[in-house]
Amino acid sequence: MKNNRQAGLSLMEVVISMAMILVLFILYIAAQNTTIHTRKLRYENLAYHAANKKMEELRATAFNSLPVSGAISDSMLGQIPSGAGSFTVNDYAGFSGLKEVIVTVTWNDGISKQVVLKTLAGSGGINP
Repeated sequence: MKNNRQAGLSLMEVVISMAMILVLFILYIAAQNTTIHTRKLRYENLAYHAANKKMEELRATAFNSLPVSGAISDSMLGQIPSGAGSFTVNDYAGFSGLKEVIVTVTWNDGISKQVVLKTLAGSGGINP
């Protein structure tokens, strides 16, 4: 008696194997994109917190003692690629006794980005 069975894979086994490989590849790409997106959001979050911290320091400074400008030195900026920060304090146009405080944090993770926070400071304090 002759055995006509051949060794090898059937077409259905090949199709199922390729589908499984495709699904694994799609999951891998999704994980890579999630990792990249999470890293970029982390940089933005660190920049916002560094800017907010400086803004709160400036808000706690007496109105007449507010510096005109300066750089931000915060350890969080070291965790951001090319992270740097600065602030400016200007007289607010049209109103005496008000100053505009602008805090800016910049970084570059392949694309130049920045976080800018603005507030007004009054000579009468928060509750004049």
